[in-house]
Amino acid sequence: MAPPHKGEEERWSQLQMDVMELILNHLTIVDHIRVGAVCRSWLSSTTSMINFLPASRTPWLVVSSPGRPAPRRWSLCTVSGGRRSLCLEIPEEFQSQWCCGSSKGWLTFSYNPPEVIFGSTARLLNPITGDTLDVSPCVHRIVKGIISTSPLATDGLFVTLGYEFLDSNKSVTVHKPGNHTFERLEIDDPIDIMFHHGSLYVLTDSAEIKVYMFEPYRKVSVGPVPSLFTKGDHRPGSFQGRLVGSDGDIFIVYYNTDPRSDLQRLKVFKVRECGLWRQVVEVNSLGGRTFFVGGFSEGVAVSDMKSSLESELIKPNCIYYRRRVKDNLRRYCMQTGRTFQVPGLEVTGDLLAWFTPKLTTD
Repeated sequence: MAPPHKGEEERWSQLQMDVMELILNHLTIVDHIRVGAVCRSWLSSTTSMINFLPASRTPWLVVSSPGRPAPRRWSLCTVSGGRRSLCLEIPEEFQSQWCCGSSKGWLTFSYNPPEVIFGSTARLLNPITGDTLDVSPCVHRIVKGIISTSPLATDGLFVTLGYEFLDSNKSVTVHKPGNHTFERLEIDDPIDIMFHHGSLYVLTDSAEIKVYMFEPYRKVSVGPVPSLFTKGDHRPGSFQGRLVGSDGDIFIVYYNTDPRSDLQRLKVFKVRECGLWRQVVEVNSLGGRTFFVGGFSEGVAVSDMKSSLESELIKPNCIYYRRRVKDNLRRYCMQTGRTFQVPGLEVTGDLLAWFTPKLTTD
């Protein structure tokens, strides 16, 4: 589509603001971005409204499909009618890099420049605004990267979960992008990380939750997760735990990853604050929320989702996940305790995560 002529652009920009807002309230975020490309006035209107769109929208998918013979390509997709459709292309300069994080409206990519022997460089991308930020040094082969707030803020922290080079054990490292410093936390066997209300939550393979604060810096608490495994049944990696933040609460979702087991029942725990300590209790309801958990993305919680015949993703009190890359997406219903394959949305073999678009981060 050819860009509008100058006179034509001026006519479009004269559309009254109340009319513009009425139109924008009925559009998706993808359509907001397209509308913003018409003229500068529309761009200003759309960018000011994106962060105020209803929170009950299904998050986007971060997808990398195996190309044959071409390499994998990253893309952002929306879900409609139980199927995915391309909404935004990841910039070409990131296509050769490894996506390893989706947090607060930003994506994390990593690559290994030839001049860095035992380390990597992380690049943060806001695909809506196009803002980028390089983070170095990184001592990890990053499995997951998260941010505490906008990485463009002076007090923002970037935290990585991954394997140190020449080491088979995972560790957690806290980076301060502004001054290129980092600190390794003393944690054994971490399996997931998440920032929630300014605190860093770390879940371990030994079913413990550790909480850190940074202003001032201190480890707040270490809390055990109630009995999850039968005695002698736990094998490292046989269960996967994911953290999900929702409003004032944080939850832990556990699901079985052992291909030799047919066990599909998930367990969900809520982390309660008890002074400086945290108490973990099992729950059997999400309170109408919908959880989306993925490999390298922060767990996403959406409130007030309404059931719809058009999309299998819009179901309240359900958890969307998959056990392995070879599996398709699954939907676990908290009320019935049953797991279903999500029909139509074929993601078997794809690398998959969830993304919530934002222009700014809190």
